[in-house]
Amino acid sequence: MAEVKVLIPGVHRLTADETVEVWCTTTLIKSDINIIVDPGSYINRDNLISALKAENLAPSDIQAVFLTHTHIDHTTNMYLFSHAKIYSRLISGQYKGQYQMIEKGLVYRFDLLNQPIAHEVQFIETPGHSIDSATLQVYTDEGMVAVCGDAIANESFADSGKFPEKFLVYDMDKYNESRKKILDSADWVVPGHGEKFKVTK
Repeated sequence: MAEVKVLIPGVHRLTADETVEVWCTTTLIKSDINIIVDPGSYINRDNLISALKAENLAPSDIQAVFLTHTHIDHTTNMYLFSHAKIYSRLISGQYKGQYQMIEKGLVYRFDLLNQPIAHEVQFIETPGHSIDSATLQVYTDEGMVAVCGDAIANESFADSGKFPEKFLVYDMDKYNESRKKILDSADWVVPGHGEKFKVTK
């Protein structure tokens, strides 16, 4: 079975001077390949390298990077993984997704819905927070873990009665549909800005 490890828990909080301190949760998935989900903000570059080292890994040992969406706090450190395939949904419509090879300067169109990324790792679309939001469902010994980015930003949004500010979502109806899809199917959730949590059924 695959394994899921939160390397860096994300935060999203207002500071005393009313700026927003923000970086995303960065997750390692160990399957038949090593996957990083949301490599995150530049401020955590050294923390990410140290967290990988604690797992006896270097950036060169990561074969794939998956972006739950393309907001900058989730994507900046992808340059560290120049040998990896960088997967993203990117846009909606008939464009199913892509992966990029940074070191080669190439983009490959890739049907994320119908082609595997790794053993026990499945892609689903979860739009709402953004038009390109996506989730990885990972089948582990502890159940299915949904690594979902800001489709569920933190554990408090597991409460279906709590809603994000309207300016933070692309489409509120789609957001609620995606949140329900994730919570109905997952045993655990890795949110976009927080620690992994168990889903209460």
